Amino acid sequence: MLGLTVASGVLYTALGVVVTVMYATMDFAAMYQRMGMPAEDAGQIGTMFEQMRGVSIASGVMAVAVLVGLYVMEYVFLSKGANWARILGIVLAVLSAVTFFANLFGFWLYGQWAIVLITIGVAFVAVNIAWVVSAFRAPLRDWFAAQRYTR
Repeated sequence: MLGLTVASGVLYTALGVVVTVMYATMDFAAMYQRMGMPAEDAGQIGTMFEQMRGVSIASGVMAVAVLVGLYVMEYVFLSKGANWARILGIVLAVLSAVTFFANLFGFWLYGQWAIVLITIGVAFVAVNIAWVVSAFRAPLRDWFAAQRYTR
């Protein structure tokens, strides 16, 4: 389970880095034109995104840092046998998979980045499914139920 936690954290970090780089380098005017928006309107939206690029990058970096911190905390407390860390991991894994699938249909807008996002995302969801399955399997569930964790 600890190995799956590390794999999930690494894949999440990779997704966060790709999304941050994508927002730092993407031509949003061209993206909105691909959606069928008139060139003048798309250019105005592209200009707005250009002005907000720094905020997008900073918020992406902060989001990745916070969630990597959650993965580290989960790893530490899972290794100590804290059942709440197992439950937190289950919740995060399910929310991550749902979020990925909710965004999946919009990935085509990102051009060549879509291939990278989908590839990493599918691996991320697969690892999270394996994590949830292992969290509910009897030997591991019983190990956490023994309440060996002391604060």
